Amino acid sequence: MKAGLIMMFAFIIFLCWAAGCTQVQINNPNTKTLKMDQALMPMVESLEKVYGKASSAGFGSAVFYDSVPAGLSINSTALEIYKKFVGAKWKPDTEKAWMGPWKQVYERHAAAGAAILSELSSVEDAAAKTSIPLLTELISEPPIAEQALQAAFDHEQVEQLALFTVGDGEAMSGVLIIAYYKAGYYCSVIALID
Repeated sequence: MKAGLIMMFAFIIFLCWAAGCTQVQINNPNTKTLKMDQALMPMVESLEKVYGKASSAGFGSAVFYDSVPAGLSINSTALEIYKKFVGAKWKPDTEKAWMGPWKQVYERHAAAGAAILSELSSVEDAAAKTSIPLLTELISEPPIAEQALQAAFDHEQVEQLALFTVGDGEAMSGVLIIAYYKAGYYCSVIALID
C-alpha cells in the first residue's frame, strides 16, 4: 500500500510539472504543510551552489530556506537559523558566548528599494563590515556570488530583509542575511569563520 501511495504521489507531481504548475503543496498529516514556489527555486539553488546547503556544521556558510513559521518575526526566525547552523555547539553553557555578537545591524526599509550589494556596502557596524566580505569577496567566484545574492535578495517578492552579526565571542565571526517573501517563506545565508 505504501508503494502505491508513493507511485500515486509521484504521478501527481509529474502531471503538475507537465501542466506547468509553479507551486507544489505537500500535505502530510504528520508534518506541517510546506508550500514552495517552484518558480523561485532557481535563486535558492544558485545561492546553494555558492554558499552550500543547510548545515549544522557551525563553520563556513550555508543557505536555509523554508516556509515562514506562523507568527514568528524575521528576527526570531533568523535566531532559529543561527541556532540550527551552530548545531551541537549551541549548548546552555555556550549560549551566552554565541549570543554575545548577535545583533541586527541592518533592516531594509520599503522606501529604500532593493539593491543588496549597495545595502551591504553601506552597513556601518564595524563587526559586520569585517564579515560582509565572506558573502561578497572571500569566496571562489565573487561575481557569481553577487549575482546569486541579487537574484535572491533584490527579488520583487522580498517584503522584509535583515542582516545580523554572528559569532562565538572569541575567534569566530560572521553574518546572517534573511529575507521574508510575500509567498510565505524565507531564504537565509549565513557565513561564519574564524
